[in-house]
Amino acid sequence: MISLKQITKTLDCKSILQCFFGLNSEDIRVYEALTMGFEKIEDISRFVGKKENSVYKSLQRLLISGIAYREKRVIEGGGYYFAYKAMPKEVVAKEIEMMLNELCEKVKSLMRDFLDSNSQLQGLRNLR
Repeated sequence: MISLKQITKTLDCKSILQCFFGLNSEDIRVYEALTMGFEKIEDISRFVGKKENSVYKSLQRLLISGIAYREKRVIEGGGYYFAYKAMPKEVVAKEIEMMLNELCEKVKSLMRDFLDSNSQLQGLRNLR
């Protein structure tokens, strides 16, 4: 298991997206394609050099994580397809900031509990 201390030494934008949204490196590459304006699975597939079913799986993870969305586009003459889009980077950054704040508050709370439990243990030892 990698420690937070190790993570902070190698932290970059890609690892932040991986860490906060549970994505893998292929998902990040697909997200990058979306930010560059690629919308169709076949175009994204060519850009990232992966098969369409692999790209589709990454797109599903991006949709679930909330950093991408899709729009239904009607084809003249019948039919439709989905155009995939990246959420604006400002929205993603705000989401990361909110999650980070929640994490910090949780860690602070756990540290207070940890310190309280140590002081209680110390008090019990003094009674002996």
